[in-house]
Amino acid sequence: MTKSNLKNESSEAELKIYRDLVIATIEYHLENERKIKTPEFDSDDHYKRLKEQTEKNFQKGKLTLLKQWFRDLTEQQIECRDLKFNQYLQTKTSYDIDIFKSYFERIEKIIQKGKITSDNQFYDVNII
Repeated sequence: MTKSNLKNESSEAELKIYRDLVIATIEYHLENERKIKTPEFDSDDHYKRLKEQTEKNFQKGKLTLLKQWFRDLTEQQIECRDLKFNQYLQTKTSYDIDIFKSYFERIEKIIQKGKITSDNQFYDVNII
């Protein structure tokens, strides 16, 4: 097997993982958040559209976008230290994931560099 084939298989596996994580996160929001329903906005419809868009982005191979969506959708759970959410992800996806571990690893890298170099890093530090 060539390096190119291995890289493609690895990317496809990672793409599937992030699709599954984003969908599970959306389902968590649907099940656990307060519902908002006004004439202009319905939170259930919003999350259902996000699930559809997630599938489309998966089909198009948009790994970077799915990673960003996962990061954005889990921000509230990280800020609130929602340990129930972390367990939910593990149960729902069967992936050995710890959203708090990766968060603190990102913070440690920023500390080691001694400076913030991106908006995402600013947001991570701002949470603390």
